[in-house]
Amino acid sequence: MKQLSPTNADSLVVAGHRIAFTNLDKVLYPETGTTKGEILSYYASVAGVFVEHASWRPATRKRWVHGVGTSAKPEQSFFQKRIDTDAPVWIKRFPIEHSDHVNLYPLVNDAATLLWLAQRAALEIHVTQWQFGPRGKRRNPDRLVLDLDPGPGAELAECAAVALAARALLQGSGLDCIPVTSGSKGIHLYAGLDGKQTSDEVSLLAHEIARALEAELPDLVVSDMKKSLRDGKVLVDWSQNSGAKTTIAPYSLRGRSMPTVAAPRLWKEIDASLTHLTFDQIVPRLESFGDPLAQLVSASVAKSVKSVKSAEPLGGESDRLAVYRSKRNAERTSEPIPDTIHVRKSGKPVFVIQEHHASRLHFDLRLEHEGVLVSWAIPKGMPTDGKKNHLAVQTEDHPMEYRTFEGSIPKGEYGGGEMRIWDSGTYEVQKWNQGREVIATLHGSVDGGLGGSRTFALIHTGKTPKDANRWLIHLMETSPE
Repeated sequence: MKQLSPTNADSLVVAGHRIAFTNLDKVLYPETGTTKGEILSYYASVAGVFVEHASWRPATRKRWVHGVGTSAKPEQSFFQKRIDTDAPVWIKRFPIEHSDHVNLYPLVNDAATLLWLAQRAALEIHVTQWQFGPRGKRRNPDRLVLDLDPGPGAELAECAAVALAARALLQGSGLDCIPVTSGSKGIHLYAGLDGKQTSDEVSLLAHEIARALEAELPDLVVSDMKKSLRDGKVLVDWSQNSGAKTTIAPYSLRGRSMPTVAAPRLWKEIDASLTHLTFDQIVPRLESFGDPLAQLVSASVAKSVKSVKSAEPLGGESDRLAVYRSKRNAERTSEPIPDTIHVRKSGKPVFVIQEHHASRLHFDLRLEHEGVLVSWAIPKGMPTDGKKNHLAVQTEDHPMEYRTFEGSIPKGEYGGGEMRIWDSGTYEVQKWNQGREVIATLHGSVDGGLGGSRTFALIHTGKTPKDANRWLIHLMETSPE
C-alpha cells in the first residue's frame, strides 16, 4: 500500500474507490507529534490483517475530530454507531434492529472502508464477536473474548499473570487462546469457536471461566463488575461476549495520549515486563513473524467447546487429574505430572500443607482421597483460633506424587513461585460428605507448622455457580465423637 503523507496524497485510489484525504499534517497525538497522515499510513499498512479480523462485523467508531489532546488536557471524543449519511455507497452496511429503532452499521470489509473511516478521525474501531452472513443474517459467534481489566492498584503485570492462568483453563476445555494487549489498560484473550453456540451460550461459558479463575486466584481475580470489589484485582470481564456489545478491534489504534494499539502478542511475551505497543512497532512485528491472531481464523472452524465446570474436574471422575495436567507443561515445570492415578491400598491417608509463594502468598491444604490429593487454597493460612474461620477455595485435584513436592515453579507458568512443605503427615477422617463437608484430624510432624494434631472442619459455603468453589475452614477445639 502506498505511504500517505502531506506531500504525496490529496486522494488515493484503493480497490477501485477514490478516497479524498484532508489535513494530513494535523497533529492528532500532541504528546508524540503523530499526524493524521501517519495514522492513515499505519492503517494502510495493516489493512490486510485488520480486515481479516473485522470483516462482516458491525463496526462502531470512537472519533476524535480535534485529536486526542494530552494526558493533562484530553480532548473530547464521541461514539458513533450508525453509518454517516454521506458515506460512499460502496461501503457495505447492514441494519440491526434495537428495541425502539434500527441502526445501519458499516462493515470494515476492505481497506478502502478502513481508510475512509480513519480519514474521519475514527481512531478506534470496535466490532462484535459475531459476523453477518452475506444477506445480513446474524450468525453465531466465531470467537470468545475475555477482557482482563486491572482495577486500582493492579497493573498490566497482574493481567499477564491472570492471562497465563486463563490460558491453562481454556486449554483444559479444548480451546486455545491468543493474547492481545488492549492498548488501553489490560489484555484481551481471544479463542476461536465453531459457531454452534449462541451469544447467550458463549456469554455463559465466559462467565463460567471468569468464576473459575476467581475461585483459583481469589486475591487476584474478580468476576463481579462492582467497582468496590476491584481494588488491587483484575476484572475478568466476560460480558464482552454479549451479542449487543463490541470490543476494540485487533490492530485498532487507541485514543490515549500515546498512539497505542490493540496489539496481538506472542505467549512468550506475556510476563511481568509486558508493556503496551505503539503504532510504529506493529508493522515491523508483522514483517518479522506475521500475525499472531492468524490461527484464530482456522481455529474458529475447527474447535468445539466443552463446558468449564468450576466445581468439579473437567475430565469427569474417570480422569480426576485432567485439569491438573492441562495447566502444566512437563518441559517447563518440575512438578510431577503422572499419566495415571495411583490408589494406595493400605496405610492411613496422608495430608500435606504447602506454603506457596505465587503471585500472592497462600497455603495449599491437600488431603488424600480416592487416589488423588483433594486440594484447597487458603489465602490466610490455617486458622489458629476456633473463633475465626478462614476462607478456603477448592482447586483442582493434585496427584499423590505432589505430597512431597518442594521447589520453584518457573515464572510465567501456572502457580509460578516457590513451593515448600509447611507440614505433612497422616490424618483421620471424621466425616467426608462429598462436596459439602469434610472433618479431619491432621497429625502433623514434630517440627511442622501445625505443632501437633489439630482437627479442622471444611464446610462448603458456595450457593451459586459464581462461588461454587468457596468453602470455609474451621479449627475445632476437640475432635468430634
